[in-house]
Amino acid sequence: MRNFALLLTVFLFSGMQVLLAQTRSISGTVTSADDGTTLPGVSVAVKGTTVGTITDMDGHYQLNVPQDAKSLVFSFVGMKTTEQPITGDVVNVKMTSDVVSVDEVVVTALGIKKSEKAIGYASTTVNSDQLTETRNSDVVTSLSGKVAGVEVSNTSTDPGASNSIIIRGVSSLSGSNQPLFVVDGVPMNNSSVSTGDALNNGYDFGNGANMVNPDDVASMTILKGAAATALYGSRAANGVVLITTKSGSKGKGMGIQVNSGIKVSDILRLPDFQNQYGMGWSGEHTMIENGSWGPAFDGRMHLWGRVYNNSQKLKPFVPMKNNVKDFFDYGFQYSNSISFSGAEKNTDYFASFSQVNDNGMIPGNSDTYNKYTGSFRGSHNFGNLKVSTSLNYGDQKNHFSPTGQGLTMINSLYQIPRDISIVGLKDYKTDPFNSIDYFFTPYGITNPYYLIDNVKNEFRQKKIFGKVQFDYNFLKHFTATYRFGLDATDNETKYGFPKIQATKGSPNEGQVDDPGTVSKQMSRRYELNHDAFVNYTNTFNKFDISVLAGLNANERTYSSVYAEVKGLDIPTFYDLSNSAKQPTVNENFTHRRLIGVFSNATVSYNDFLFLTLSARNDWSSTLPKANNSFFYPGTALSFVFTKFMNESAKRVLTFGKLRLSYGKTGNDADPYKVLPYYTQKTVYNRFSNITFPLNNVNAFSLGNVLGNVNLSPEISTEYEFGMNLRFFNGRIVFDGDYYNRTSDKQIFQLGIDPATGYTAQNTNLGKVSNKGVELLLTVTPIKYRDFSWDVSVNYSKNKSNVESLPAELGGEITLYSFGTSNATTSMVATVGKPVGTFKVTMPERSPDGKIVVNPSSGQPVPDSNLQYAGNVDYDYTMGVSNNFHYKGWSLGADLDIRQGGEMYSRTADINYFTGNAVQTLYNDRRPFIVPNSVNKVELADGTYKYVENTTPIPKQDIWNYFQNGADKLNAEFLIPRSYVKLRSVVLGYSLPRKWMNRLPFQSVKLSVFGSNLFVWTPKGNTFIDPEVTSFGNDLIGKFGEYSANPTSRRVGFNLQLNL
Repeated sequence: MRNFALLLTVFLFSGMQVLLAQTRSISGTVTSADDGTTLPGVSVAVKGTTVGTITDMDGHYQLNVPQDAKSLVFSFVGMKTTEQPITGDVVNVKMTSDVVSVDEVVVTALGIKKSEKAIGYASTTVNSDQLTETRNSDVVTSLSGKVAGVEVSNTSTDPGASNSIIIRGVSSLSGSNQPLFVVDGVPMNNSSVSTGDALNNGYDFGNGANMVNPDDVASMTILKGAAATALYGSRAANGVVLITTKSGSKGKGMGIQVNSGIKVSDILRLPDFQNQYGMGWSGEHTMIENGSWGPAFDGRMHLWGRVYNNSQKLKPFVPMKNNVKDFFDYGFQYSNSISFSGAEKNTDYFASFSQVNDNGMIPGNSDTYNKYTGSFRGSHNFGNLKVSTSLNYGDQKNHFSPTGQGLTMINSLYQIPRDISIVGLKDYKTDPFNSIDYFFTPYGITNPYYLIDNVKNEFRQKKIFGKVQFDYNFLKHFTATYRFGLDATDNETKYGFPKIQATKGSPNEGQVDDPGTVSKQMSRRYELNHDAFVNYTNTFNKFDISVLAGLNANERTYSSVYAEVKGLDIPTFYDLSNSAKQPTVNENFTHRRLIGVFSNATVSYNDFLFLTLSARNDWSSTLPKANNSFFYPGTALSFVFTKFMNESAKRVLTFGKLRLSYGKTGNDADPYKVLPYYTQKTVYNRFSNITFPLNNVNAFSLGNVLGNVNLSPEISTEYEFGMNLRFFNGRIVFDGDYYNRTSDKQIFQLGIDPATGYTAQNTNLGKVSNKGVELLLTVTPIKYRDFSWDVSVNYSKNKSNVESLPAELGGEITLYSFGTSNATTSMVATVGKPVGTFKVTMPERSPDGKIVVNPSSGQPVPDSNLQYAGNVDYDYTMGVSNNFHYKGWSLGADLDIRQGGEMYSRTADINYFTGNAVQTLYNDRRPFIVPNSVNKVELADGTYKYVENTTPIPKQDIWNYFQNGADKLNAEFLIPRSYVKLRSVVLGYSLPRKWMNRLPFQSVKLSVFGSNLFVWTPKGNTFIDPEVTSFGNDLIGKFGEYSANPTSRRVGFNLQLNL
């Protein structure tokens, strides 16, 4: 073996001597012709060969070139490619700015690549560095605040939770408003796995795009308007997110990149708690209350809690100011990834592996997220035929601590008085006072440590997605493409709630008993996609023509089996066999197809005028035959007016483009909306429900939702006008758009008279519009030598409006609602108002606007009619980014600003109820008269008069005043959605190139970063991070939160190595 190694060494050394004898060394420095700064990272190559290198952090390079080499080619993003003859051993180069980046290639619909100046509609591209700088475990989170007109929200910061992304407002009242995700030309299902009951045991296990490894992504392009997305058919009615992954490339080194990092998370926002009053109710001290309506803290020793074995706990009556915060731990996330990349003349390949291990802030393992991904991509040219493939695999496992009311961790935390040490409750196994039997309060909550240890909420997902593609060039101007795509997902969800039964004779017997539940759901989702099209390109004098025509076939299936059983025999054994009762079993299956034909033609004249025409016709299996075919066209015009400006004017306005577009897109129905279908029967017999099967007899009945054989697709029509201006060679860039979109024939499930035999019918109704502006300004205030400062500001304003609804509905439909007849919170769609307007119970008022109160109690009287109280829309959103570069150092910071809108908050509601909210300190909890209140007095003739109220709310009833929502009733729990969030700060350092000569690396980069570091909210929100929701990631998700888990801030460190 030693002889072999010696022989190999001699052979390699000899080869190197021969090679060196045939080459010579060239070195030099590359600088900017604009300001004289050196340029790191410039690609330097010998023309006509694969020999090359890149400049180091000081702009220097050194390269061994063949003896017969004539010239070097220098290329760099944002600079014009420069060819320089080799006239000696030193070749220095000055590179000039490329006017833009207007010849930059942008990926558009179906993977078609176009010059940026040829695009007549709005699109935004985010590069890989922007997506990965804060090392988020998904590809969507990093978009927050970066793209005008795109509302990205982290519905929860629980590990692995989903994101919401809505482009240019809500268009559908009942369908999806999420954009279509396309990975390397293949649609990906991005539906979320989240609770169907936000009020009880809510959860969010993430959405499909979470399985994309951010380190695999080269860029993400957001297509916003109908003209941009029409080629993707009905699924693209809400916009498209194009993800282009990295492919193999030839470069210096082994083509290996390694990333390894750690993140630490901490609480970002908790409610502002009061610290003046402690355990008790109605102003009196009690020992077993779940609220802080007792007396003021006095520091004296007080007994509290249950009596056990003739003993009771004793503690000083003082506030525990951080009792809720102290319950939470620091969370830790570890992430690692490695990729391998390479290319030869006709072949390229890219492979990667990644791992994320995230344990959140909740103690123990009740909020964990583990994800593993692997991918392989490659292509090979066989003459005129190119074969490319992409295969991606993901495996994730989540645990989520349920949210909502009842026996959940977060609900229990918010109902613990301000003087109780929560960490002191941790030992529930050996300390009887912390056990179920003797827990200090029996009122609807229990020990949160018991819940996080014993409630099981587990999710497992396996996903395979990818493609095989064939591109064949023929007859010089034609390219034929066939692409087969697959997206297959298997999910398994397991939920278990323990059997809780306090020991007979204990003080908590029968107080919080629960029979225990276990459920399991297995689901499988498959999507097959076929694209076949032919593209023709040619040039005729000053005209460039590109024409494409093709066929798309898409098939989607979904199947699931759900089983649940209550009444566990063994309290925490979560198996469906662990009960004497018969499990409830449901099975679901849907199957749908969509066939589309499409065409696209682009004609350009003299490189300044570009016209694009597109058209698509779809046939959907979910619509009735008479209406299952629908057509939508699109057109876009781009005019580069600076083509006609003289050179002196171009020194100021380097590039200017106007764009105009118009398009339509359709949105078909979900499966089984046309005809009613049979369901297993449950019968009410005056005393209870009888569920079949019963005594070996089964029963089915026609469902209570009436189909609609006249159902037609939703159709959105949109036009937009925009411009792109670049001043001083790109030092100042402005991009602006105005759009107007109308979505007609809304598909909605409308309630009908039960006397018909049905409770609802699927129907088309109403029209919704969205109008808005999107602005982007990018400025480089300073660019001198090795230092640069770049600022980017984006602004968007969208105004939604319900244009029409059937007259028989009174111009209004309810989107979501809960509550009682005297305390209701609803979100509605009302003609003439924004989509998602709140309508809630508020106090009755006199004609002059004063609050009517009960003359006996002094409490506000609820109005019998619900009142409008704001809406969910932001008035505007902004993103501000600052980036500084100095030699190998970089520093970036992003602000995300959202102004306007309201949301419901149960966190506010429950903290009012328990007296823990700071607002409950009003008037130092002394009796008071509701300000500006009157009594309503009925006169003999049946009319009313209003007299000044003199009845104060007594001290013992102040809790009831706040529980009901103070002087606004339910509107009190609508809090502002506005916030300013320091979304990210990133400090990076790339080791000097000259150090790499001593290390086995091409480059080394260290970065320290933080995400969601601070959030500022209006004074009306002292409770939560307003970005969260408990109601999913679509329109209803904007309703608000129902005791959501608190959000987190994260700081971390990452090491990137390139070999």
